[in-house]
Amino acid sequence: MEDPIERAVRPFRVVLGGGEVIESAGAGSAAGELVLRLPVARAHSLAHLLDDWSRALGVAPQRGWASGDRALSRALEAGAAALGEAGALRCAAREFGEVTAPQRLAAVAVLAERESRSSAVQRAAVVDAAARWLGEESGDEWAYALLAAVCETDVTTNQVYVTLLSPGDPGAGDAP
Repeated sequence: MEDPIERAVRPFRVVLGGGEVIESAGAGSAAGELVLRLPVARAHSLAHLLDDWSRALGVAPQRGWASGDRALSRALEAGAAALGEAGALRCAAREFGEVTAPQRLAAVAVLAERESRSSAVQRAAVVDAAARWLGEESGDEWAYALLAAVCETDVTTNQVYVTLLSPGDPGAGDAP
């Protein structure tokens, strides 16, 4: 009988067309480990696919599935959001509730820096309305449309939108 500890791990690497890479974990790691590298948008899509799969298997789970898959799905989603993937940020905003006061203030600051033609009250009103739309089930498109109507450039629209969706500084608190 062969000792599994002394068995050499064979190198393995596959590069897929969408920028995904699957490879063996390398020397010093336990046999049977793989490393998966994905673009963040793909990680977000995979998180939803894995979550749907886990929910479907929850009806009749197989041994070893379901609980670990849901955790992996949430970790992929959180990682994609942490790296700024817009779809994952929208999902996080819906999951964790309303857009916080620090997120709104940060978005107003972006507008103040980039949109000189609007007053402070107008900027606050627009950001507040967009944040309220983001709280609706299918309000993403409405929030973006409102911001696009106010912002002079698409770059500014995108920056304000992502600022509203981005998680705030964890140490900042949610002052009103």
